Amino acid sequence: MGKIISLINTTPDGFVDSQYVNADAEFHEFVHTLLAETATVAFGRNSFELFQQVWPAVLQKEGVHESQTRMANALTDKPKQVYSSTLQTTTWNNTGIVTAIDENEMGQYKQDGQKGLLTIGSPGLVANLTRLQLVDDYYFCVQPLIAGTGSSRLFDKLRLDSKTPLKLVKTHTLKTGVVIIHYQR
Repeated sequence: MGKIISLINTTPDGFVDSQYVNADAEFHEFVHTLLAETATVAFGRNSFELFQQVWPAVLQKEGVHESQTRMANALTDKPKQVYSSTLQTTTWNNTGIVTAIDENEMGQYKQDGQKGLLTIGSPGLVANLTRLQLVDDYYFCVQPLIAGTGSSRLFDKLRLDSKTPLKLVKTHTLKTGVVIIHYQR
């Protein structure tokens, strides 16, 4: 059965800004395990624009670490959706623009025998999917620093009618000190 999976980096004080992400070869290898389970990668507009700027450019550079090249290839080859009501065009291969979350369409990722959908970053998209109770698995990658400031906090605008209990599945600590916490809804 497919799932909707959220992978989001956060600091212990809740900031999800990309500047605080420690993404080395070990982290990239972990992301590859999630990519193997998914048919599509989904982004909100801001995260997408950052990824579209960074990852295709990695493929044009020489002397890039193998883990970055492998990640750039995987993300370029994988079908991608960017959720935005204002974005008009993209330049990244295999990318479609979706103007609104369609709960029925999201259901296709949860059918038996299907591969799922993976969100990377994209706190606004994750909040909306959480509000609609569509996320099956959360991977919170807790970065080993107190940011103290930033542009975005995880779930800072999310308002739910009731609590959403999560079940701890596993934790994994990377050599960098990043702790990956896997929860299921």
